Amino acid sequence: MKRNLVIIIVAILIILLFAQDNIRDQFGFGREADEETSSSEGGDSEELSTNRILLRDSFINETIYRWDETMLNMVVVEDIKDFPIQLANYTDTQNSLSKPIEVDWNVLMDIKYRLKYIDEIGAEMYSPIFSEAVEALHEKEIIIEGFVIPFDEEGEILSLSMNPFASCFFCGKASPASIISMYLKDKGKRYKMDDFKRFRGTLFLNFDDPNEFYYILRDAEEG
Repeated sequence: MKRNLVIIIVAILIILLFAQDNIRDQFGFGREADEETSSSEGGDSEELSTNRILLRDSFINETIYRWDETMLNMVVVEDIKDFPIQLANYTDTQNSLSKPIEVDWNVLMDIKYRLKYIDEIGAEMYSPIFSEAVEALHEKEIIIEGFVIPFDEEGEILSLSMNPFASCFFCGKASPASIISMYLKDKGKRYKMDDFKRFRGTLFLNFDDPNEFYYILRDAEEG
């Protein structure tokens, strides 16, 4: 019995180590542009614009990448000098009277990337360059379907994935833009692995926070 328990623990540790390496190699990241971030930065739009310039100055090279589903990896697209840089417009605010936007995963994944070194984790990571279609979704109420992937036994920390667990970002090396950090409106609600659900919530884009995915869905609820 004890031997079986040791084998299980070792297997879990190996899986966690693999997941950590996978995240460092492929995980996208971003500035979480919600009200909490705005308040911590003083809500000053000029300061936020300055921060964006500093972020651009810290990129490792002049190369643009994209995710290749056939290679399950990043591939070079073109040189930055020939590519129009697009940064999310954080001045837009959500219209509470508008209807939620139904979002297709293919829209979220149609982005490009730049390589950047992150001091916080001591590793290189890919920073997203959002398309205009994605920029338009920032701070908007959206509806999206996906597979729920809990991060803990209690099911309190959740993500929403385009793919089930066996073929998701963590285990199947799917696109780093195919998964969303999700925070429920009802914090007591629990979901099982691979529950396929339709959620409604407010979407935020991320630029440089390595602790979150490219996308964050806040106040999420089934709808």
